[in-house]
Amino acid sequence: MTSRKISTKRADDSTRYSPKSSREVNYPDTRQQEMKRRFGILQSRQSNLERELLVIKTCLISLDQQMQSHAAYKQLSLHRQKNSPP
Repeated sequence: MTSRKISTKRADDSTRYSPKSSREVNYPDTRQQEMKRRFGILQSRQSNLERELLVIKTCLISLDQQMQSHAAYKQLSLHRQKNSPP
C-alpha cells in the first residue's frame, strides 16, 4: 500500500504545470495583447479629445464674434448718444 501512494504521488507531480512556466510561455502574447489594448484606448481618447477641442475652438470663435459685435454696438450707441440732441 505504501508503494501505491508513492507512485500515485509521483504521477501527480509529473503532470502538474507550474503557474510560472505557463506565464512565461504566454508572456509575449499577453504583453502584445495588453499593448494593443492600451493603444486602442489611447487612440479612442485622442479622437475624443480632438472632437472636444474642435467644439471648444468653434465656441471660442463664436464668443469672439459676439464680443466684437457687442463692442461695435456699444461704440455705436455711445456715438449716437453724443450726437443726439439733449
